[in-house]
Amino acid sequence: MALQRQFNFFDKVELKDPEDPSKSPEIFKSIESNVATSGRGHMVVADRSGLVHIIDKALQVESFLAYDSGRVTHMKQLRQRNILVTVGEEENAVQVIKFWDLDKPDRNKPGPTLERSIRVTQQGNAFPVSALAVLENLSQVAVGLANGTVVLIYGDLMRERTTAQKVVHQNDEPITGLGFKEQQKGALLYIATTAKVLLYNTSTKQTQTLDDQGGGLGCAVMNESTQELAIARDEAIFFYGPDGRGPAYGLDGAKTFITFYKSYLVLVSPPNIPLTATRTFGVQAASVSANDTTRLTIVDTANKFTAYQATFSQGIRSVICEWGSIYIVENGGKVYRLDEMDTSVKLDILFKKNMYLLAINLAHNQKYDNASISDIIKKYGDHLYNKGDYDGAMGQYVRTIGRLEPSYVIRKFLDAQRIYNLTSYLQELHSSGLANADHTTLLLNCYTKLKDVKRLDEFIKTDSDLTFDLETAIQVCRQAGYHEHAVYLAEKFEEHDLYLTVQIDDVKQYDRALAYMRRLGPIEADKNLQKYGKVLLTHLPEQTTQLLVDLCSGSLARVGSSSPTPGTASPVPTHTAGTHHAAFSMLPFAMGGPTGTASPPISSSASPNLGHQATFSPKLHGGVHRDGSKYAPPSPRTFMSLFVDLPAYLITFLEKVSANRWPTTPSTNQSTVGTNLKSPTPNTHLNKPGSINSSKKTAVGNDVNDKGSISGASRFGVSNEQDMEERKAIWNTLLELYLADPPMASSSGKGQTMHVAELNRKSRDRIIKKEKCMKLLNDTEIPYDTNHALVLCHMAGFDEGIVFLYERMKMYTDILRLWIGRDDTAKVMECLRKYGPQEPSLYPLTLSYFSSSPSRLTSATPDLLKVLDHIDQQDLLPPLQVVQALSQTSVATIGMIKNYIGHRIEAERKERIEDQKQIQSYRQESEKKRREIDDLKTSARIFQVTKCSACGGSLDLPSVHFLCRHSYHQRCLSDSADRECPKCMVEQRTVADIRRMQEANAEKHDLFISELEDADDGFEVIAKYFGNNTMAFAKLIDGST
Repeated sequence: MALQRQFNFFDKVELKDPEDPSKSPEIFKSIESNVATSGRGHMVVADRSGLVHIIDKALQVESFLAYDSGRVTHMKQLRQRNILVTVGEEENAVQVIKFWDLDKPDRNKPGPTLERSIRVTQQGNAFPVSALAVLENLSQVAVGLANGTVVLIYGDLMRERTTAQKVVHQNDEPITGLGFKEQQKGALLYIATTAKVLLYNTSTKQTQTLDDQGGGLGCAVMNESTQELAIARDEAIFFYGPDGRGPAYGLDGAKTFITFYKSYLVLVSPPNIPLTATRTFGVQAASVSANDTTRLTIVDTANKFTAYQATFSQGIRSVICEWGSIYIVENGGKVYRLDEMDTSVKLDILFKKNMYLLAINLAHNQKYDNASISDIIKKYGDHLYNKGDYDGAMGQYVRTIGRLEPSYVIRKFLDAQRIYNLTSYLQELHSSGLANADHTTLLLNCYTKLKDVKRLDEFIKTDSDLTFDLETAIQVCRQAGYHEHAVYLAEKFEEHDLYLTVQIDDVKQYDRALAYMRRLGPIEADKNLQKYGKVLLTHLPEQTTQLLVDLCSGSLARVGSSSPTPGTASPVPTHTAGTHHAAFSMLPFAMGGPTGTASPPISSSASPNLGHQATFSPKLHGGVHRDGSKYAPPSPRTFMSLFVDLPAYLITFLEKVSANRWPTTPSTNQSTVGTNLKSPTPNTHLNKPGSINSSKKTAVGNDVNDKGSISGASRFGVSNEQDMEERKAIWNTLLELYLADPPMASSSGKGQTMHVAELNRKSRDRIIKKEKCMKLLNDTEIPYDTNHALVLCHMAGFDEGIVFLYERMKMYTDILRLWIGRDDTAKVMECLRKYGPQEPSLYPLTLSYFSSSPSRLTSATPDLLKVLDHIDQQDLLPPLQVVQALSQTSVATIGMIKNYIGHRIEAERKERIEDQKQIQSYRQESEKKRREIDDLKTSARIFQVTKCSACGGSLDLPSVHFLCRHSYHQRCLSDSADRECPKCMVEQRTVADIRRMQEANAEKHDLFISELEDADDGFEVIAKYFGNNTMAFAKLIDGST
């Protein structure tokens, strides 16, 4: 590649001596440098006398003698360690390599410490060293000789006492350059001769030829940054890597020396070499004549241009790169410093010459940030735009996406003639994911203006990463009548709400919308059914009801199609081109025209299959369920309002949901539907005590909660209150629906026959619903609200349900009042037989009913007498209460209850006589006890017992006698029984314990009140406490005794 572009990007400054600014530095005049190197903040030059001079930035010099009897031929300053490697001649032209530690001064003489000396082994005559290469870790040193031999010295060169030397290459061509390329295992050694370029692998010991042309002495150097070998020949500069020759840069003319400074290649050409025809930009190039001695050229290898070129009349002795500059030492002792210009100055020069591509590359190489590089690209785009190269300008503007405000570019290309360029820019903007809603709208408008349906399809279909504002794109497609495109986008990117909006509101394809909801899974279906359920129920009631059933039953994820078959045909607009122009007339570049009318809606298909439209199976996204995993079903109450005008479908919905979510099994006491309706409580057994036909008393079997039955709770387990409330609400609603009368359809125009048929149908429906209602009420597994159900049955006049619920709630009086209100004597008697033993208050109410009117008393006299007989036998009511019940009206006469009154008077007389006898017996016993106590207190007692009551032996002294007439040997009594008779002690202690218990119970008022409340006869409890003498120990509530 020929370097035809030439600039002057370096400033040339002549250095002066720090002590005498009018002169050149004295150090370079006094030293005739033979070789030079640099690094780690200093320059190192050596002369022919063997001295080495270390020069710092202030041009202060420190010198030391490296070789006593010879000159220094090569030097290398290491980068990682402050070690200086020198090669020089000793006596008899022996080549010696020395390692100097510049950080450690020598204690015996001026200069640094010599760490190691190694003699280069040569066979036969000694030849001078022509090239040197040193690894930074000092594990290998390569020495090239003028006779074509390369000697490799390896080992730990700074620590090991002995090192190994090996000839790795030997040929007739002199060695002109060496260089190491480090690897993980071993290293590669580049070998340049006058005829070839070779590569030696120090690990595998193999040599390969990279090029059959070599280079001159001083014209081969390693690029430390890229680890490549550069060789300068007369025609060009060549670069070599492990794979062979790489890029080349054409630069005619002989070269005597090359080196690297940063990414620049510095070349020195011999005198009187003609220049090739080049162009010079920027600062004017120095004039070149036949008297010029030496030329210096600096080449930017990264950007492929000449960065600087100048001539030096006195010739160039050394080129040293250090302290961020290039130092040129002339043969006469003058020193020049070349300082690189700032990048901003370079860019200004390139901008003035409209060389923007080169400026962009330069900015990249200088590690400019993206914002700065984008600014340069923007200038380049503006330049091309002003030239009229709109395609090229757009290519540059596209590169600024993300940095340059899109509106800057869009404004330039709003002209209708440049709509193609604008379209390409907007496409790239969307591909980068930086487009907003306005950009999407504009791009779709562009497609429409161009009538490019193909590109519109590509934009919509091939963009799998969603690089545009989806909602805006769908909205624009809807406005333009591209409904199928809108559906495609919404389905592809799972915008479920937009998809359903288009299908339901725009194209009226309710079956597709319903099928799509089913595939979405429960969460999305729940949300969308709440929004669109009313519309779908209006048009597809059966399918929508089934979907709601599946959703609320917890089985939706297992019902829907998991992977619908996608269609093959792409969406095609169903409107004319004129409609497009009218829909998109808001474009800034629009031609104008009348506003067209919207396209007619697409007819809905009866099949849920999507037909020709391409479909996508919704992915597992967000809350969408695509597998059969369980989920928490939504509340059916959420959807009840959707069935306002569809009670029949609401019944179906609630029945199926209840059966699926809470399946029940018939219980042992559950009734059957029809005429065999049974009570949830056990049937009353007439032969058991308590019945009217029996002489004994009984109680009803089951105890039902009078606040509302939730009989299914024990079987299902109340997992949480919310679930229980859900079930109650469903069954309460079903009860209300069952008890509601179906609406009467109009029969006008069809005659009386149609009216009769409607009445028959309504009657059948009512019978079926009431059968369902009773089945529901009788099912102990269903947790309906009993109070609510009772209100509904009253409103509907459903006597069977009312009786059942009253019985469940133990409201037996209300059952009796119901049948009394219905004036059904048979039902009243049946009710009395069933519930009278549990509720004695039913008997006065029944007696009042019988005596409420003469006609009723006449027809119910046998029943009245039977009831009175039962009351008498079971002693259920006092006679006074019976008389009061019958005397509320003047219908009943005293003659009707004469026998009953007579029996009750005789029974009470006999009972009074028995009580008087028992009272007399208690009085006599009490009197006897009092006399005995008085006798013990006032009279002496004579003991004539001759035997011990304990052992039965003859009683002798000492003996103990008790007032209870028991006597004992003193030895037969224990120590604790000296005051109590052992035989009477148990009875006495029992009495004492009873007394203590009575005293304790006297303070337990709660116990007394509890017994009083639970007892059927409270007076009996009070009498028991008085009889036990408990009241004698009780304290009054006010604290008095």
